[in-house]
Amino acid sequence: MLGKRDVVESKTKLSACPSSVGAARRFVRDVLCTRNVSDRVADTVALLTSEVVTNAIVHAGAAPKLVVRLSRGRVRVEVHDQHTEVPVRRRHDPLAVSGRGMEIVDQLAREWGVEHVPDGKRVWFEVPFSSPALPDWVKARADLVPPREDTT
Repeated sequence: MLGKRDVVESKTKLSACPSSVGAARRFVRDVLCTRNVSDRVADTVALLTSEVVTNAIVHAGAAPKLVVRLSRGRVRVEVHDQHTEVPVRRRHDPLAVSGRGMEIVDQLAREWGVEHVPDGKRVWFEVPFSSPALPDWVKARADLVPPREDTT
């Protein structure tokens, strides 16, 4: 397990296609598994990564860069894309099939934000190692929880 002062950082570049969402989840899970981060934290981080990477691909049309950083008792995920428009948390129609991504991030991440960088933006979120299991409202929505054995 990581010590309080240890920092681990892993990066990958994704393509601008829907299958990159599954690749991002696998990448995050691999990084977290090799560092003995709990399944409950890995579940939350994988779900939030799916949401942020999906936004980068769908709304920015970007081939995002994904950074996973473990330090000081938390996981920080950053998704860099070349689009400057900032994602927002929206109210949605309960029957809508999309539009919940940033609401999910807002509810499950300890912190999240957007930073403008010279070549676009960086959307990030942080989840502490002490994060509880996914809440029942997420588990009840099976379509929101990425499967552990992802083949996409």
